[in-house]
Amino acid sequence: MKKTLLCNEVLENLSCYVDGDGSAELRQAITQHMARCRRCRVILDTTQRTLKLVADVDPFEVPLAVSARLYTRIERVLSEDFPTEGLTGA
Repeated sequence: MKKTLLCNEVLENLSCYVDGDGSAELRQAITQHMARCRRCRVILDTTQRTLKLVADVDPFEVPLAVSARLYTRIERVLSEDFPTEGLTGA
């Protein structure tokens, strides 16, 4: 008997499914789940549409003034001392 996936299991494997990765059995189980779960179908559809929007955007050049401010801010943040209290291995 094949395992029926729960929504959280489908969502954990959604990236593999969208990318065409994962075993044939996993992909089939996700497809079967999608056939009966509207919520997961909506999440899949939204994810696929978002990826398409991001992939279709042409690269653009950031204005020099914006780039300079961004690099300045990044350098400032990276030079700050971060608290290590409560962190393991610090």
